[in-house]
Amino acid sequence: MKRIFSLSLISLFLTFPVYGQDVAEPASEVPDVTQASEQALEDEDPFTDSALDPSVDSNVELPEVPPAPADQPAQEEQPAQEAQPDSEFMPAEEDQAAVETESNAEQGNAPLAETAAQLAEKDLKEGDEQVAQREEAERLSKEKEKKELEEKQKQRSRIDIWELIKSGGFLMWPLGVLSVLGLMFILERFIALRYNAIMPRRLFRQMLPYLEPTRFSPTAIWAICNKYRSPAARVIQAALLKIGRPLPEIVSAVEAAKQDEASNMYRNVGWLTLVSSLAPLLGLLGTVWGMIEAFHMVASLEIGANRAEQLSNGIYVALVTTAAGLAIAIPVALFAHFFESRILKAMHKLDSKLLPLYDILERQEGKPRISLSQYQGKR
Repeated sequence: MKRIFSLSLISLFLTFPVYGQDVAEPASEVPDVTQASEQALEDEDPFTDSALDPSVDSNVELPEVPPAPADQPAQEEQPAQEAQPDSEFMPAEEDQAAVETESNAEQGNAPLAETAAQLAEKDLKEGDEQVAQREEAERLSKEKEKKELEEKQKQRSRIDIWELIKSGGFLMWPLGVLSVLGLMFILERFIALRYNAIMPRRLFRQMLPYLEPTRFSPTAIWAICNKYRSPAARVIQAALLKIGRPLPEIVSAVEAAKQDEASNMYRNVGWLTLVSSLAPLLGLLGTVWGMIEAFHMVASLEIGANRAEQLSNGIYVALVTTAAGLAIAIPVALFAHFFESRILKAMHKLDSKLLPLYDILERQEGKPRISLSQYQGKR
């Protein structure tokens, strides 16, 4: 019984992992300790199942086993513990071959594992690049949408002049006619009121030698004036018709001729003044009419309609005619004032040019006059 107890302790000891041995060894490499211990007991224990078998003679006398000293079982157990790992618990040759095969397989799979890691890293980089490209595309699309929205807002905030003209109503037609007339008169006055057209330089250059006392020739001066027809030439001819008369009478005749010429030059400038005065009045009339229509439309709306919006649209359209009238009147008035100032400057400059003629005509006081027929016959 002591041997059985010792073998059980050995079996329990072997079932626990030995210090320094790998716990995760395969199951095939550890032999069945229980079966080995039972087999050893059957071989060595005389008290086996045969003792309980009735067929076995129970009268057989068994030899007595002398009791062993207290230290002897420990001495016998030590060799058993040391011998068992060498014989029963060492891995078989097949298990060693399997371990070598697994190690070789692990060594062969190492390059494959590295390749798989590289492929995984490459896929991760490609995924990151795709995500970055997608984010960039989304950012660009958002910026494009933002720009389109800003452009639409700018287009909405802009005012289309042609649409305003069409929405101004029937009074935009007379305002358009006034604008055309004003443009025509402005161009005509620009051409007619040039300084060279009012006082030609060649007229005074060719007339200057005949204004000397020794070479004074009224007929020659008259012919030069006929050659360069202009307001200044007609004023000089009016002075030549008063030869032999006192100087005040000559001056009054010259002033009368200047007034006639100034009136002729002011004639089309007066049309510009008329346009500048009439255009804002027509625009105001259109605004008043548009306001009447807007309030009438608001008053006839159904209950619950947006009256404020309708009224604002009506006022918006009504103010177009006033804006159009002012847009026509302001530049026309500026050009009218410009032409008036040019006429006044031209008349003052003509007075300075006539001073030498006044001197020579004053010396001709008391001499016989030359009639218009005589000037025309001498031509």
